[in-house]
Amino acid sequence: MKQPINLLIFPLLTLLAGIMILAHNQAIVLNPDGATRVYIKSALSGNVGYGNPLRHNNSISFEGLEPGDIILGAYPHCAYGDYSHAALYIGSGQIIEGYADLGITRQSVEHFREYPQVCLLRVNVDPAVKQAAVAYATEQIGEVFYPVAFKSGQNIWNCSKIMWKAYQLQGVDFDDNQDLWVPPDSFYNSPYVEVIREVGLLW
Repeated sequence: MKQPINLLIFPLLTLLAGIMILAHNQAIVLNPDGATRVYIKSALSGNVGYGNPLRHNNSISFEGLEPGDIILGAYPHCAYGDYSHAALYIGSGQIIEGYADLGITRQSVEHFREYPQVCLLRVNVDPAVKQAAVAYATEQIGEVFYPVAFKSGQNIWNCSKIMWKAYQLQGVDFDDNQDLWVPPDSFYNSPYVEVIREVGLLW
């Protein structure tokens, strides 16, 4: 499977964009729990992008996953928070996710075994809502990936925004901080989800 690229220009562009909007969004940036504040603090500490992609062979089981479930993966020293990457399970061992070099794409769930830390989340909403979210995300396959994908932008996605939007259109909002963008941690911390299982230790 083709691997994602980790270019320094992407996190640097994100940081630059955050600085540019600081004057107009001070409340967001000053929120200690907000994604923007976490990103700036992490960048100043030397953590950039999705972290150090150390290959791992974790033993997590994907048995029992349902369409609409969320999968999170973590590399150490990620700038976004505890988790580096997010994907939406669509059934039959397949997920929808976003990468810089692939855009929004369908991949096998098995590649999440490469992450040192993985968490499987069940979204506790009506099955029809989950089906609608999966359908919307599937329609975006092939669209452009861009890490500075603010929530307000159209047709430009990152791995978290595609899932946030798919559910937000169904009345389920995972962004409890009302920030400019949605990091993977927003799903883990949401009251709409419960942990199915997780492996690894966060650093």
